[in-house]
Amino acid sequence: MKALIAEDNANLADVVSMGLSMEGIQTRVAYDGRDAMEELDSCDYDLLILDRDLPGVHGDEIARRLSERHDPVHILMLTAADKTEDVVQGLGLGADDYVTKPFDYAVLLARVNAVRRRKELCDDAVIQKGEFQANFHTGVITVEGRRLRFGQRELAVLKTLIQAQGGVVGADRLYKEVWKDDHARTRGIVKTTVYSIRNKIGLPGFIETIPGQGYRIP
Repeated sequence: MKALIAEDNANLADVVSMGLSMEGIQTRVAYDGRDAMEELDSCDYDLLILDRDLPGVHGDEIARRLSERHDPVHILMLTAADKTEDVVQGLGLGADDYVTKPFDYAVLLARVNAVRRRKELCDDAVIQKGEFQANFHTGVITVEGRRLRFGQRELAVLKTLIQAQGGVVGADRLYKEVWKDDHARTRGIVKTTVYSIRNKIGLPGFIETIPGQGYRIP
């Protein structure tokens, strides 16, 4: 696994880099947004640990650019912005996970390892449904030949709905299976995530809402 740490606090960035390197993860550090974008433009990374408040190019702008070009890198935002609306906004920009400062390194490592496990254990079978095609091993989703950018949580929700084979999946189940013990304790994030998936796929009726029950892909 190859990770880029985009963090302007040099001491923090170097400590995180050293710790991840000891876990067998290849790391590079960028201390401002411009250097981070240059790295992302020139090299393929599996994970981006991204400070939102970066100089040069803001972390939100980096996430937005990666989303627009459908970059498959997983984004873990590491930031002092800890309000619920900050978390929702960060995830909406394409982040797969969100850790607030100050943080316990063990928690950060657990989140990184969760990304690594999902990458290793996800099903590599290609799923085809009309103009929709998904490869959950690579995280590549295409619709009518267009490659779409999805966050890891969006992919997990989409995969759960597909695996239900037309069955209805309730919001509580999605929340428990996808978000688990995430600190953003709000079921509203499920509705927001499904809405985002629908908009990105853009196929009418692809995900149905069953009032009072949940969601399904018929």
